[in-house]
Amino acid sequence: MDAFKPAGAVFGDELNSAAPARPALNGHDDVTEEGQQLNDMQRAVLNVLEDATADRLRAEAAARAALNILEDLSDARTEIQTLNAELEARVRQRTAELVVANKNLESFAYSVAHDLRSPLRALSGFSEALAEDYGDRLGETGRSYTDRIQAATERMGALIDDLLLLAQVSRAKMRLESVDLSAEVAALAVELQAREPGRRVRFIIPAGVLVTADRALIRTVVQNLVENAWKFTAKRDAATIEFAAIAAEDAEICCYVRDNGAGFDPAFVNKLFQPFQRLHSVTEFPGIGIGLASVQRIVERHGGRAWAEGAVGRGATFYFTLDTEGTPRDVVLLL
Repeated sequence: MDAFKPAGAVFGDELNSAAPARPALNGHDDVTEEGQQLNDMQRAVLNVLEDATADRLRAEAAARAALNILEDLSDARTEIQTLNAELEARVRQRTAELVVANKNLESFAYSVAHDLRSPLRALSGFSEALAEDYGDRLGETGRSYTDRIQAATERMGALIDDLLLLAQVSRAKMRLESVDLSAEVAALAVELQAREPGRRVRFIIPAGVLVTADRALIRTVVQNLVENAWKFTAKRDAATIEFAAIAAEDAEICCYVRDNGAGFDPAFVNKLFQPFQRLHSVTEFPGIGIGLASVQRIVERHGGRAWAEGAVGRGATFYFTLDTEGTPRDVVLLL
């Protein structure tokens, strides 16, 4: 029968023997696929481990860098603390030296001013006697000389008085109390108008401006400011002098004296509070140049500050603040 089997035909026995081969092949394919998946998983795990290792190394590097920064900061902080301690020690030493220098300078100025009075009185007295007793022999030129000597000694006397005042306001002990500045300014206005009744000056003085200050010293402040306003409005037909208080952010109170007088060039405002500095000639407006310096000294001793605003021909405003909380302040005197 085999000779008559058509090509490609499979009979029962052959069919039975070939049937188990196909499942075996399918199983082999499954094993191969699982092996591939296992390899892929292993590679994925290795990649994860490599990434984790790299992250750990980066974290360790960052930690080392952070530790280095902290060490640098610690060293820098230690150095800053050392420098601050040295700076504070220098400041304390310099402050102590300035206090000693200030006291010596004040004593020197006070002594010089007193010592100058005696020869100045002699010079004034002898020149006056010369003019009285021998005036007819001196002639016009000689009498002119004695007049100039008298004028110079009077000016020198005024300068000494102001120099002593500047030393005193820096040395005087302060006794703080409540002071009605409105009343003080009103009293000054009455005095000035009585002194020159022919002048027309309008005073604007609100009531109730109360401050805590040394009465004598703060009266010196307002006296200098109001008298300056009176002097520099002398050429105004209708002069106005105003005193008032306004709110202050850095002090208990801020007061000002304003006038519509000659004013000043703002470019030279820094000279106003310096001793013996003047922005107007003596022939135009008399004075020595000590008043505003005294104002600044007194205001600073009361914990405040003084400044000015103005323009030529448009008047001036002088401000001062007071802040007397705590111990009154000493001020370095620079003449």
